[in-house]
Amino acid sequence: GEMSGLTAHAVSSRAAAPSRVGLRLRRASVRAAASRRPAVAAADVDALPAELKKIIGAFQMVPDPMSRYKQLLFFAAKLKDFPEDARVDENKVPGCVSQVWVVPRIEDDKVYFVADSDSQLTKGLAALLVEGLSGATPKEIMAVEPDFVELLGLGQSLTPSRTNGFMNMLRLMQKKTLEAFMEAESAKEGA
Repeated sequence: GEMSGLTAHAVSSRAAAPSRVGLRLRRASVRAAASRRPAVAAADVDALPAELKKIIGAFQMVPDPMSRYKQLLFFAAKLKDFPEDARVDENKVPGCVSQVWVVPRIEDDKVYFVADSDSQLTKGLAALLVEGLSGATPKEIMAVEPDFVELLGLGQSLTPSRTNGFMNMLRLMQKKTLEAFMEAESAKEGA
């Protein structure tokens, strides 16, 4: 039932990993589309977890890129301590310029993340995802599309490789959420 739908979604979103050129073209078209039809972007935001919506709203209220960048570093400072023993390869985001680790745990059918990075900027992006996705259900997290990063208005601060890293971060968080969810479900059945 529901689970196979989630798995299919995870697989298809991985298959559709955008190439850099495609991403750049799409970004131009996203921007053009946003100026023509603001309603579409708003509809996408509605589907996002509530905390993530709040964060996007906060970023959109900040007028200039420099302040948004500072806001990102402020998020980095809020990240909780990351357990040393979780700094292992299977928790590491692939294809990221800096080292990033993410770990979910499921509590009362909600997902909570911890993350860390050796770069302040990436740490800020990780913190933004941790804050925005923690407390959401696995289903809500699986439904998050990576293009919401456009709504944060960090375009000037993020190089294509950073944006790519951010997408990979989100994908790994989704993949790990799925794994943790499956484990939690099978533990329930075994109990």
